[in-house]
Amino acid sequence: MRMLKPIPSRILRSTATVKVCTGVDMYQNQVYGQQYTVNHVHLQPTERIVKTSTNTDQQLSSILFVDLRHSSPALNWAQLLKSAHDKGGDVRVDVVDKKGHPVARDLTVMSCDPLRDDADNLHHWEIGCY
Repeated sequence: MRMLKPIPSRILRSTATVKVCTGVDMYQNQVYGQQYTVNHVHLQPTERIVKTSTNTDQQLSSILFVDLRHSSPALNWAQLLKSAHDKGGDVRVDVVDKKGHPVARDLTVMSCDPLRDDADNLHHWEIGCY
């Protein structure tokens, strides 16, 4: 059985700071009580249109690629997004390059797609952001 190769580490040159909403304050502002730093990710610009949960169209500005083998720590992105939505908020991402220069700031995660290999194992995440 042939397995898919991991995303090449040479393109996973960025670092993402992931902020997860843990609730809202008395003024209904989101409170980001959980934060993670994920190393070895890749941010790719896109103009893809996706449907929201309210059946409206949303244009994504980028897709964050998170490889199961090279990116760390391994997060369950779908669970993070569900948890944030359950608390009345969202997940935000800032991305910097390997020199620490900002690539993107305050992206909102719209979708978390787990992509599987030919053996049905999780290969990588494609995180749709706007």
